[in-house]
Amino acid sequence: MTLRTLGISTTLVGLVMWIVSGLWHNLILANFYAQRGASHEGIGILLISYLILALIMSYLYPFGYRGKAAWLEGLRFGVIVGILWVFPHELAMAGAHEASLSYVFRNGIWHVIEQGIGGIVLGILYGKIEMSTEEYNWNSPHHAGSK
Repeated sequence: MTLRTLGISTTLVGLVMWIVSGLWHNLILANFYAQRGASHEGIGILLISYLILALIMSYLYPFGYRGKAAWLEGLRFGVIVGILWVFPHELAMAGAHEASLSYVFRNGIWHVIEQGIGGIVLGILYGKIEMSTEEYNWNSPHHAGSK
């Protein structure tokens, strides 16, 4: 994987997840979250966190890529990331801030969907890269940029 490709995928995936998050938390379910005291006002920090998550996802994705349908591979990967990242964090926050478990699971399920969407974007992007260049050897343990 080139640094350029990593940068492009990090930016695209991070922006998509950040925008989807903003639509969900601040527009679609703004009242739901406001009633529970959850605010999402640190937009800049949220963007940075999504870019960091997207960087991690973009780096790790090729290690699990199996060459199947790009969108489906991305969805699978995004859902796994959503589960590994969000559920432990949500449970910890519930313990620290006395949030209800129903809130934890609702919000956790949303993030599985959100990271699934990011994974789909990532999968499609890498699918296009795989089809357009011989630079990547996806089946090699040293897959990225090794020749």
